Amino acid sequence: MITLYHSPFSVSSQKVRMVLAEKNLDWNDQIIDLLAGEHLDEKFRKINPRAEVPVLESESNILVDSALINEYLEECFPEVPLLPQNPIARYKARHWSSWIDKNLHIASGIITYAILARPLILKQPTETIEYLLHSLPDATTRSWRRNVLDHGLQALEVKEAITQHRKFFNRLESSLTKAHAWLSGCEFSLADITALPYIMRAEHVGLGDLISFEEYPNTRSWYMRMQTRPSMQAAFIRYFDGDTQDLLMKLVVAAQPEVNELMQQDISITKGSNGQS
Repeated sequence: MITLYHSPFSVSSQKVRMVLAEKNLDWNDQIIDLLAGEHLDEKFRKINPRAEVPVLESESNILVDSALINEYLEECFPEVPLLPQNPIARYKARHWSSWIDKNLHIASGIITYAILARPLILKQPTETIEYLLHSLPDATTRSWRRNVLDHGLQALEVKEAITQHRKFFNRLESSLTKAHAWLSGCEFSLADITALPYIMRAEHVGLGDLISFEEYPNTRSWYMRMQTRPSMQAAFIRYFDGDTQDLLMKLVVAAQPEVNELMQQDISITKGSNGQS
């Protein structure tokens, strides 16, 4: 039996849950409360010293890194294929995963931390906040989280993250050249599963205006098709009850005026760099 250690809010966890759902696999549900710091506890760090979710346990093997976990699931359970047979299409699917990991993943984490996590963390005692920071094994993550805690949405990392999201949206639109295309070509694949959580997160934290229907029609069409897949229920919807949605909405609404200002600044900078008036 497969066991998945994950968080409902983790985009990396969401990728793996969607693959499990697409492949109709049964698995044990082990939720890790990131806000409470459960990923930093000694018990969990024995499973993954990097203190990151998701972690998949299968046949006494411990697997980390969502992209590699999904490749493992693809190889072990090929009955529902999520990688195309065509070598170029397979390359495109894998390249999307690599590009997102290198260029977007941290940016998404920064936006999420600034808008959703920071207001809740700041309500905790100072010693708890310091524990959560100092227990992080990665120095780069400690650095940007400290800066975001100190400066909120005005942190330089937040502004850079918004710019990185616009690059992602532009890349999506240029890849989805037809109204009913998928990211690796004509077939739904791991590429689409990898990209979906980041679009959803952008929408949920108030960056949806960066992806207008006028400028990004193919991306919007793809996003609507993705939301109709049956796997959405098992991978996403079941983990967000009414109380959770209300809390997230309050946090996003509170941040929205400042987020809108930052998006306008990014649009102005983008137009300026393109030589537009």
